[in-house]
Amino acid sequence: TTMSHAIRDPDNPPPYFYTLTEKQQKTWMKTAKKMQKNEQIKHQQPPFESSSNINIIHVHHKSPIDTINNLIVLANQTHHYVVDTESERKKLRNDALIQIQFIHTINESTIILIETMHLPDLHTELYKKIKDLWCIIFNNNNIIITWGDLDNEFRNFYHLDIIFLGNSFRHLNLQYLFRGWHNDRCRTHPEKGKRDKKPGPISTMLIDMPGDDDFNDINDGQSKNYVQYKCDHPSHYDYNSTWSLQDSIAITFEKFLDKSQTINYWQCGIDLALDTWKKKTFSRKQYNKHIEQQERLNMKQYAVDDCLAVAELYFHMYPETINNNQLLHEVPQQTTTTHTTTATAETTIMSINFEDELSIISEDELLEIIKPKFDNKQAIVHHTYHQDDELIIAPMQHEINELIQNQQPPSNTLTTSTSTITKTERQRRKNQKLKWKQKHRPDFQRKIKRPIYYRYDYTKIRSQLADDDIHTSHQITISKNKGEVLIGFKSKEEEEKARKKMKINYFSREQYKQRWG
Repeated sequence: TTMSHAIRDPDNPPPYFYTLTEKQQKTWMKTAKKMQKNEQIKHQQPPFESSSNINIIHVHHKSPIDTINNLIVLANQTHHYVVDTESERKKLRNDALIQIQFIHTINESTIILIETMHLPDLHTELYKKIKDLWCIIFNNNNIIITWGDLDNEFRNFYHLDIIFLGNSFRHLNLQYLFRGWHNDRCRTHPEKGKRDKKPGPISTMLIDMPGDDDFNDINDGQSKNYVQYKCDHPSHYDYNSTWSLQDSIAITFEKFLDKSQTINYWQCGIDLALDTWKKKTFSRKQYNKHIEQQERLNMKQYAVDDCLAVAELYFHMYPETINNNQLLHEVPQQTTTTHTTTATAETTIMSINFEDELSIISEDELLEIIKPKFDNKQAIVHHTYHQDDELIIAPMQHEINELIQNQQPPSNTLTTSTSTITKTERQRRKNQKLKWKQKHRPDFQRKIKRPIYYRYDYTKIRSQLADDDIHTSHQITISKNKGEVLIGFKSKEEEEKARKKMKINYFSREQYKQRWG
């Protein structure tokens, strides 16, 4: 027998745990810790509930064709969508569910649940209508909002004939945007932190690497080359760490987003109209109708909440996207905004960095984007339409579309001096560049991690390394929370040389007193 995910105790695993392979034990422990965290948040915060009015529609081989026709009409009137997917693990073809939220207004939405294992035959009229619906959604310059990379969401679904992402739509990765949005609100000055009446955990993140000759080094040579944050999320000091949707909802709304259904039999057929509940899937010993139906309803609620949570965050992060009538405006951008007054209306001109905000790019293209120069090359993305580098947002939608088509900024507007770039934007670009280097450049793969005494700072670390003739790549990251320092090396030889000199107690309290008094 196996233990249910909900009651797994990572500190006290059952006897069968020790009969598993090393890989199985790691998987078991990872799942147990996630479920433990889920239960902790559940008891600390009220459940997440969307304030929107939601109409939920299942799409499968039993869907009436009139329902799909009505959705096609609705899709032609909708321009903002939230997209999510669910897959079933340990299956050759593990695609299961595609959730698409049609955002009509801030208070009104339609969510369709496409059950990919229960679609009609490819040659039926119903299937063709479903495919037409898909092409309308992922087209027409629509905004597709996801929590994470769009390609990653559909990696298990590309074998389906219905999946096509080659039309002109715009992608907004809210997970990527949330990190910068949250950091701006969580960042605190070190001196301000000392005066704060609400002491809390402080994370430290390296924001500059003196002497690395990188683009836009900030205050090279100064010792105060770090920032502090009010919360202790690992993304503040680990460039490879990302925000989970559950954590984002918890810290933003102080609500609990249940993730206990993440691993489940998602191919089972969630809609009760499919009658799959008549077969034993979730019942333990004997078939139980109530259990079979209730589990599917729970999975349905989970799938819907995943979309609604992303939409709620979107509105909270970018309240300017809705007007007084609660209707959606244009897609938000994290850029400098200026206002100009004309004889007819006040128009907001926003310089848009489509490469960062609204496009899907490869790692090779990322290197080009973050170089310290700008040119007129267009990013290669899923969509084929032409993206202007400036977008004029006016009160009427037809005016927006007309202006987008007609406006072409002069090439010199793309050359932005470093003096006009905000410190936050400058830092964001450096962080993005560092993240790419950490993933692709060999000299960023060679690292040594050591425990560190809390009184060490970057100046003392570099001085101590220099005294011992240890040469680094200038990539040094201190995690005050974990009491660790991560040091990068440019070559294998330098790393091996450093390992011989940097014993486990190299940055210990005793070493600090011996060297620095």
